Order: sequence, then structure tokens, then C-alpha cells
Amino acid sequence: MNAHNTFPLLMLGAMLIAVEQVFAADVGELINELNDGNKVTRREAARSLALLGPEAKVAVPALVDALDDDQEQVFFWAATALANLGPDAHEAAPELIKRLHGSKRRYRDQVRLRVVTALTRIGPAAVPQLIGVLDDESSSIRSGAARVLGNIGPAAREAVPSLAALLDDEESYISETAGAALGKIGSAAHPQILEALSSEKESVRAAAAVAIGWISQLGEPAQRLAKQLESEPSSRVLANGLEALNRARLPGGQLLPLLLVALEHDDMRVRHEAMNGLLSLRPDSRDAVPPLIERLDSGKPAKRSQAIDLLGRIGPDAGDAVPSLIAHLGQAPGEEQAACIEAMVEIGQAAVPGILASVEPMPLAKLDNSWQLQCLGEIGPQAAPELVAALEMRQAGGSAYLSLLGLKSIEAKSVAVRRGIVPYLEHKQAAFRGAALAALVASTAKPAGLMPRLQAAIRDDNTLVRQAAMDALASLGPSARGATTALVESLGDDDVAIRLSAVRAIGKLGSDDTALAKRLAGMLDGAGTELRLAVVESLGGFRKLPGTAVTSLVGVLDVSHAATHAAAFAALAKLGPVAEPALPALNEALNHDNAEVRASALNALARVEPGQDKRLAAFKQALGDSSATVRHTAIRELGELGSDARPAGPELFGRLDTGEDQQLTLEALRRVRVRDVDLYISILDNDEPLVRLFACQSLRRAGKAARKALPEVRKLTRDSYDFVRREARRAVESID
Repeated sequence: MNAHNTFPLLMLGAMLIAVEQVFAADVGELINELNDGNKVTRREAARSLALLGPEAKVAVPALVDALDDDQEQVFFWAATALANLGPDAHEAAPELIKRLHGSKRRYRDQVRLRVVTALTRIGPAAVPQLIGVLDDESSSIRSGAARVLGNIGPAAREAVPSLAALLDDEESYISETAGAALGKIGSAAHPQILEALSSEKESVRAAAAVAIGWISQLGEPAQRLAKQLESEPSSRVLANGLEALNRARLPGGQLLPLLLVALEHDDMRVRHEAMNGLLSLRPDSRDAVPPLIERLDSGKPAKRSQAIDLLGRIGPDAGDAVPSLIAHLGQAPGEEQAACIEAMVEIGQAAVPGILASVEPMPLAKLDNSWQLQCLGEIGPQAAPELVAALEMRQAGGSAYLSLLGLKSIEAKSVAVRRGIVPYLEHKQAAFRGAALAALVASTAKPAGLMPRLQAAIRDDNTLVRQAAMDALASLGPSARGATTALVESLGDDDVAIRLSAVRAIGKLGSDDTALAKRLAGMLDGAGTELRLAVVESLGGFRKLPGTAVTSLVGVLDVSHAATHAAAFAALAKLGPVAEPALPALNEALNHDNAEVRASALNALARVEPGQDKRLAAFKQALGDSSATVRHTAIRELGELGSDARPAGPELFGRLDTGEDQQLTLEALRRVRVRDVDLYISILDNDEPLVRLFACQSLRRAGKAARKALPEVRKLTRDSYDFVRREARRAVESID
């Protein structure tokens, strides 16, 4: 190392030494600050001592005293400082042990965790004192001491006799904590563990089983336990033992027979541990699959359901079970059918070949809504390699057709997927050409590049292919505008379904072609229900509509069809004030029987009605609607108005009493900024803490103008939620 590199390192070392000297000199001052009357000063002193590490050794007595501080944060930092000192804090062990007793502090679990951590870090120096309290009358102290001894591990071997005696404790959780400690101590405790395993007392055997689960190496205790579980009468010992053997990594060949028997045990926990064991067999769970398949033929529904569930949770290793699951699905009751499908989804890619094979005898028309397609869709992109492999076999059966449908569903975008699909675009069967077209669009990252293929497919001699092409164009939205001419030509197609698809596809283009919009509007005269709805929805998709469209859209409102009304109002909203002639129909629709129609009319009214007072009146009325959809539309529109919506303040505040409206209403009120202090006072006792927080924030911003709220805000400084308390204190400071 040259001098140029050495100099900065020397400087850094000198700086660190200087900092350590300063820290050491500050320890005395920090000790004094631990007794300061200011809680912030005490907290920061404890925190600084915790960060000093070994330099804080002389502060141990003061840190022990700080464990009794009434401020939680002072206690936590003092305990952390003692933990960071490790063995140097051994003189604090007696006081820490006393605090293993149940704390009266708010965060009791955290208190115990900090104390246990500190004692564990002190380590072997605390062992004699921990042994001394293993027979303490306090169960909290006995269990805490046992836990710490286990954490210390082999260095706590002198505690083995006392811990072994604790296996017979009257409190089961203490005996099992002692068992875990013996297991962690290791080989020094093996004789006591083996002796306890043969005890006549169930509780002692159960604790011994726990101990074996914590032994780090597989050996005689685990083998003895496995043998004993073959005839163990106690469900508690059996459950503990299965958990222990699973944790101890007993080989699957030995563990599997025990688990299979335990699956049928009467005790729920035993069955639960058996299931956990099967799912974590080493080296894998394949050995469990054949016996689980056999259970699918059981006459007991619970046994079958359990087997199906386990096969699914085993996942890809249960691929061999797929044919059996499919066969069972064909004859199973409804709930088990759904469970079989879910299991195959969890098995994933390994289930795909079996799923494809199951459709070979089925007519193609039945596959579009089949459980097999549902399965592939839920398996997702991981199914793609198997689906492409099936396509590459160039077969014309159900498996190839299902593969195309599956690739469309999962939208796996890759060159390999597209390469597998392309040959089927020229398939002699129209069903394959249509399915291939849809799959190709779904698998292409930039589908606009497929426009020549799609335009050609629109002119295919088969209806199915033409419709698939138009559906694909519709899915592309505005990027398919290049196909507008071909779609317009299709409006004159002889097939009604094609004309409908063309109308719908045109509506997805986001066009601003007013001439085309007029042509579509002209199709409303004499149109049937389906075509009329398709045209109205399509007009709603145009970016610009001619003013003459108002007459056509209002005209369809004479037909009693809720979906058409809702679509017409959505289109009218696009026109804005130009659609003013539609206002009578919009106002009438605010009282329609259908909630979707009311919501759509309200949304249109917000854009068509020029009078602000009239809009406000409509929104206020809608806030009392029985439908959340309508109320939420009104709340959003009031939020858009901002401060202009203040006259609707009382009605908006009223929505804070309804859980499903609260979040949206809070968002709107933040934009409206109502100034009525009484309204904020009215929600200070709301059951939802976020509402109380909002009220405090708003009153804090109001400052002295909110003085009348002060008594109620002060009550919230004792709120059960910390974030509400903090904001209430800030509000009090701002107001007062």
C-alpha cells in the first residue's frame, strides 16, 4: 500500500479513537441524564448508551434503575443497552430475571422479548442465576428462565438436571419450553430426554418430544421417538412427536407411514401435523402421492377432500395424480369437483399434459367454456411451454384447440408462443383459424403490427373467423384505427352477428369521425334490442359526437331497457353542454328503478347541466340514495367541484357514518375544504379512527377559529390510536 492510500486510513483511525474518547467522557453525563425530570432527556440518554456498546459498561447500575422508568421508550433503550453490553452486563442479570414476571406495561410482549434478549446476550455468566429461579413460584419467571437457557444452548449444560425436573411442571407450556431448552443444549441432555420419553406421565413424554425437535442432529432420540409413536396412545404426544420428527428431518421413508396413519386420527392437531409433515417430506413429497391417490376412492368424503387438498398443496411433485384427479372430477359432487380443479391449478405446469389429454374425445364447441380452459387460465404463463409443445405436434384434435384457447387466456408474450400459433392461422378448420387469430393477438406485445393479418381475416369466408378478427380488433382499441375502413364495410355483412361485432369494434377505436358516428346513429331506427344497445355503447366510445346525436340518443330512452339507458347517458356525457336538450330525460332518470341507470344519468348531468345550483341539488339528493354506486358517483362529483361544493357540506359529513362511503367522502372533503367548525366537531367521536384524524387535521388548520372545538379535541389526546392522539395534540397546540 502506498503512502497516498495509507494517509486517509491513518486519519480515519485517529478520528475513531478520538470519537471513542469523547464517548467515554460522555458516559458520566449520560448516566446523570437518565435521572433527569424530562422524559425526552432520559430517553435520549438511554438511546445514546445503547449505541455506545462496550463503552457504556460503567452505566450498568443506572441502566438497571432505568428498567423501572414509567416511560416505555426509556425502558426499551435501557434493556437494549444491557443487551448490547452482553457478558459485561452480568451484574444486571438478577434484576432482569425479576422482570421476566408479567409486566404491567402496555407492550407486555415487547418487554418480555427485550428482557429475554438481554439475558441471552449476557450468556453463560447468567446461567447459575437462571437455574436458581427454575423453581420460582412465578410461572412467567420459570418459563422465561427456561427459554433463555435454551437460547444460550450448549454453554448452559449445567442447567440440564434442573430443566429435566421442569419437564414435570404443572403448566404444560412451561414443561414444553423446558423440553425445547434441553433439545437446544444438545448431547449433554440426551440421557434425560430419553428417560423422559419413556415416562408414564403424558406431559413429560410430550415435553420430551418437543425436545427432540430442537436437537440439531438426527440421532438416537429421534429414532426412539419414531418407534414410540407407532403405539403412542396420547394425541398430545403424537402431535408433538410428528412436529418434532418433521423438524428433525427424519427421512421420508421412516416418517411417511406414521404420517399416513395420523391423517385419520380423531384429534385435529394430530391431523394438522400429519399434513404439515407430508408437505415437507425430504427429499420431496412424491412418495406420498400414490397413497393419497388411493384415498380418492374412499367412501368417506372427508378422507377424499383431505387427499385432494394435499395433492394440490404438494404441487408439481403431484403431477402423477392428475389423471386420477380428472377421473374423480367426473364423478365427484360439486364441492369436490371445485377442489380437484384447484388442486390441478396448484400442481401447475405438471398438470397441463393431463388436462390436454382429457379433451381429446370432446367436441371443440364445448371447450370454450370448459373446466379445462378455466384450469389453464388459472395456471397462467407457466402453462405456455406445454401448450406450445402440444401445438407443435400439428394435431387437429381437442388438445391443439384447447392449447390455442389457453394461450389466448394466459396472454404469454414470447416468440416461441407466436411461432407455435402461426401455422394454425392457415388451418383448414375455421374454428382453429379463429382461435389462432385471437391467441396471436393476445401473445403479441405490439399487436398493431398484426393489422394486415386482422384486416385479411375480416374478409375470411367463414363467419367464426371474421368475428374473431373483429373481436381482436376491438381488444386493440385505438391502435386498430387503421382497420376502420374494413370494419365499416362489415356493417353491411349478411351475418347479423358480424354486424354487431363490427359496431362494437368501431366503438373501441376512440374515433372522432362524426360522419361515422352519424351512420351508426342512423342504424338506431327500427333496430332490435341487441343492435340498439351495441350502437349506443359504440357511440359512447367516440371521442367526438355530432350535435345531431342528441336526438338519436334521447330517442332510445323511450325503450324500456336499463342497459341501453345507461349506455345512452354515458354517450350524452361525452357531448357536454351540447346535450342540454336531454336534461328532462336525465332528470327523470335520477329516479329510475335501476341503480346503474341512476348513476349513469347523474354522471351525465354533471357534464350537461350548466346551472351549478341545479347540479348541487341533484348531487345532494343522490347522497341519500340506497345504492352505493349512485352515492359514490355523487361524492366523486362533489369532490370535483372543490370549494364550490361547500353548500353540500352537511350532507357529505353525513356519509361519514356509513363505512362503505367513508374513504371516498374523506377524499372529497379534503378537496371541498368545508369551513363549518360544528361539522368537524360532530365527527370527533366517529367510530373510524381515520375520520377522527381527519377532523383533528382540519381543526388544526383552522387554528384559533376552531376554539369552540377545543374541549372535544382535548378528549382525543387520550384516544386509543397513537396517530389520532398525536394529531389531536398538534390541533390543541394550534388552536390554543
